[in-house]
Amino acid sequence: MNAKLINQLKPRTLWEHFSQFCIIPRPSKHEEAIVDYIRQLGERHDAIVEQDNVGNVLLRVSASTGLENAPITALQSHVDMVAQANSDSNHDFMKDSLQLQVVDGWLKATGTTLGADNGIGCAAMLALMTDDSVVHGPLELLFTVDEEAGMGGAFGLQAGWLKAEQLLNLDTEEEGEIYIGCAGGVDINSTMPLQWQNPNPNDNLTLVKISLTGLLGGHSGVDIHLNRANANVLISQELLTIYQFVDIQLHSFKGGTLRNAIPREAFVSILTSNAELLIKLVTKRNEQLRKMYSCSEVDLNFSAEKISSENSHFLSSQQSLSLLNLFASHPNGVIKNSDVLPGVVESSNNLGVIILEPEQSLTMFNLCRSASDIERDAHALRIAKYQQQFNLTVDISGAYPGWQPNNDNPLLKKGLDLYQNLFNKEAIIQVIHAGLECGLLSGKYPNCDIISFGPTITDAHSPREQVNIKSVEIFWKYLITLISILGKK
Repeated sequence: MNAKLINQLKPRTLWEHFSQFCIIPRPSKHEEAIVDYIRQLGERHDAIVEQDNVGNVLLRVSASTGLENAPITALQSHVDMVAQANSDSNHDFMKDSLQLQVVDGWLKATGTTLGADNGIGCAAMLALMTDDSVVHGPLELLFTVDEEAGMGGAFGLQAGWLKAEQLLNLDTEEEGEIYIGCAGGVDINSTMPLQWQNPNPNDNLTLVKISLTGLLGGHSGVDIHLNRANANVLISQELLTIYQFVDIQLHSFKGGTLRNAIPREAFVSILTSNAELLIKLVTKRNEQLRKMYSCSEVDLNFSAEKISSENSHFLSSQQSLSLLNLFASHPNGVIKNSDVLPGVVESSNNLGVIILEPEQSLTMFNLCRSASDIERDAHALRIAKYQQQFNLTVDISGAYPGWQPNNDNPLLKKGLDLYQNLFNKEAIIQVIHAGLECGLLSGKYPNCDIISFGPTITDAHSPREQVNIKSVEIFWKYLITLISILGKK
């Protein structure tokens, strides 16, 4: 963590709070330390501090002098971050601070996710409370937990806790855009027991590790339309091609780490009787893949090497082929684009995680998204039926609703007018193919007007995540001006 670097950024109060979010570990389901920081800060600034039974924290902040009777404005962000690191990083998300750097006007972490999603939003909310120069009416600052791993905080939120009838969500990632809708999602978790075999010493088999690394990855909602390579799918497709020339018996398969991140890396170990030919084929295919993806996946690397292992249990050629067919042909990426919103994805699926370890069952994690709850469930059912053809046991769970757009939202009109007046250009109304907590919030608070906005963040959910520093300054100016307008009597 570079404190000197942070102190040079503006607005200073916001960045000082964000620096604490970079120091304090906060992966999903491990937010206790950052929640304590928020509680203590609220108490020091005389806010009313409340916490519910799932861990969400609400700070009720008194109005500026003379605005005590103004309408209450609620703001909401989630405290957890996606914990993603490159395979060559030793970063421990449970104890290590992030190492920051500024490159060409962007703030990023070294080899890991930055957590600007949604740490910048949280920092901005705390800055509203601690910066005495900001004029505002009564505020409700809601910090939710466990958003990235299933929206546990928003699911557990009780109706009636918030009193505001206008809410600003600060969890979108393109400055100059105001969001009024989002996709819903559902988890598809699958398992299958396997029939492991012991190698015969007379078969003269060699264990080979095949690696696919250097892919861009990214957010499985925001970036899904970019058609970035999915490491789980691509390595399986390549192994199917190689299977024509070399026998392959799976020993392990580890691809991806989170169901809501497009997999950047996959590692497969196999037993084969012709390791030299296998390595030669992988090396040749690496050259072809790098040419094929020269414009989109410039750091792609497909490699193979002999390794030793004390545990050489393997799957038969027949079962190995069946699994590779399952992975290579699995529904993944954009399923359907919206008919009513040009350029917006309606439905998608991300084959996020595959875990296959010797003598263990196969485990797969998918996240299916859709702007339509009906289509979300229908696509999830079809994916489950596909998996069941391969004898997988499928669990569909954790469904959360989309946020349906409302162009007549009075809060939206105020937000649009303000952006035009401040920056002499129109803000863009957007619907995002990602899961915002607004869908659940609008269900629990149907009479509350909601919009979402934020600074420019790219490559969220990957170690390439970065936030544009200038956009944070613009975002802050817009936020504090909007807060002052909403706080008028």
